[in-house]
Amino acid sequence: MKKILIALSVLLFISAGVPKFPTLKCETLNDHQVAIPEDIKGKKSVIAIAISAKSEKALREWNTPLYNTLIADGMGGMLGGKMYDVNVCFVGMVRGIAKLATSEIKERTKKIVNKKLHDNFMITEQNVSDFMSALNIKNTDEPLFFVLDSDGNIIYQTSGKYSDSKLNAITEKLIN
Repeated sequence: MKKILIALSVLLFISAGVPKFPTLKCETLNDHQVAIPEDIKGKKSVIAIAISAKSEKALREWNTPLYNTLIADGMGGMLGGKMYDVNVCFVGMVRGIAKLATSEIKERTKKIVNKKLHDNFMITEQNVSDFMSALNIKNTDEPLFFVLDSDGNIIYQTSGKYSDSKLNAITEKLIN
């Protein structure tokens, strides 16, 4: 049944022309349940995803630039922060035997993430293979970044280590 639903999702994906982000059921560090993209529709969103320990380490390099650009109270104008009215979600996908330690992972993450951002940081135990299949993702060693429109459609996707050019490409999609 699950495979049929995934196959139908992929067919709808292809036939619609605009890829829809598959549902990810997450829990924030503040213990709120969030279904992406359903619960964040209404404005554009940036979804940053780590699927492995290696991708999580690379995602950490993105945290400060994404925060400063998209979340922080900037100095006004073009100097960053609050220029973009977007949802920003950092999602860690817990898989395999690590699922046994989800609560410990969450508690450890709470200690290193600013409390103001606990609603932006999420964990999911959802099936990683299904997610990767739905988006034709092959590499789990790099963090993934998706820009969604206000309806949950993917309008931009990139992956890998932080670079100014990748961040600029993301912010361009938020403006246009």
